[in-house]
Amino acid sequence: MKSVVKITVFLLFLVFSQTIRGNWEKQEAKTLAWLYDVFFLNENKGWISGSNGEFIHTEDGGKTWIRDKKFTEDTIQGVHFFDENNGLLLCQRDAYTLGSDAPSYLLTTNDGGKTWNTVNFTGNERKRITKIFFTQNKFGLAIGESGTVFSVSDDKTSWKRVPAPAQYLLNDGIFIDDFRGAIVGGGGTILFTEDAGATWKSSLIAGNENKKLNSVFFLNQTTGWTVGAEGSIYQTINSGKIWRKQKSETKENLTDIFFRDTAEGWAIGENGTILHSTTAGNVWKQVKVKTKHKLEKILFVGNRGWIVGFGGTILFYEDDKKKK
Repeated sequence: MKSVVKITVFLLFLVFSQTIRGNWEKQEAKTLAWLYDVFFLNENKGWISGSNGEFIHTEDGGKTWIRDKKFTEDTIQGVHFFDENNGLLLCQRDAYTLGSDAPSYLLTTNDGGKTWNTVNFTGNERKRITKIFFTQNKFGLAIGESGTVFSVSDDKTSWKRVPAPAQYLLNDGIFIDDFRGAIVGGGGTILFTEDAGATWKSSLIAGNENKKLNSVFFLNQTTGWTVGAEGSIYQTINSGKIWRKQKSETKENLTDIFFRDTAEGWAIGENGTILHSTTAGNVWKQVKVKTKHKLEKILFVGNRGWIVGFGGTILFYEDDKKKK
C-alpha cells in the first residue's frame, strides 16, 4: 500500500512539473534584421527593434507581430515607452557615414509612434550611447563609451553631460527605486548610486575577474544579478554594494539576464546560449534551442517570455499550465 502511495505521489509530481514548464519556440519575424531590444508596456502591447530601422509591434501579447512603416534606416538599439503615447528610441547611426554627426541620438514620440522627433545629446563628443534607463518618476540616465553619462533635464526633453564615473565602456544600468541604482561595463566595472546618479561608488566584487559585464537586472530593492564575458554571472543581495560570483558552467559570452522570482532566472548569450536556474542562480543548466544566433535581450511579462537576437530571431515562451 505504501509503495502505491509513493508511486502515485511521484506521478503527480511529474505531472505537476510538466505543467509548469514550457519550451522556447521560434516566432515568425518576417525580417532578418539584428534584433536588439524587446519592450512591453503591458501584457498586450509591446515592441521589438533592430538594425536598419526595424521596428515591429504587437497588440495581442506577442501572438502576432506587425512591421511598422520604416521611419529611419539607422539601428534602433533600445525601446522605452512611459505610456500609450509617450516613448523614445535609442538609435545608432552608421559608423561609416557619420560625417559630423554624433553616433547616437534619440527619437521621441507623444502620439504612440505615429510621428517621431529627433533629440541629440548635447556635448556628446561623438561617444556612443549604449543604454538609457529611468526611475518610476521618469528621471533618466544615458550611459556609453569611456564612462559617458547624460542625465535628462527637468523639462524631460533634453539631455546634458554629467561627470564620468568610470573610464570603461558602460553597457547597462538600472534604477532600483528613485535613488538607488547600478551600472555595469568593461573591465568588470560595477558601480552603485544612492542619490539618483549624482555620485557613484565602486562595488565590492568577490571573485571579480575584470571581464566585461553586459547586463544588470534587479528583482527587488536588494537582489540583483549581472552577466558578461566568458559566462560571468554575479549576484548581490544588498542593493549592489557587494557581489559574489556564481558558476554558470559555460564560457560563452552572456548578454542579458532576467529573474521571474527569487528562484527562477534565465540568462542568454552568444551561439544561442540559454541558461536556466531554479535556485536563485546557485545552479545553472543549459537549455537547448534551435538557433545558434547571438541572443541580445530577454523579457518576461506575466507567464510569457521573449528573447530576441541576430538574424530576426524571436523566441517565445509560455508556461504550459497557462496555455489553452
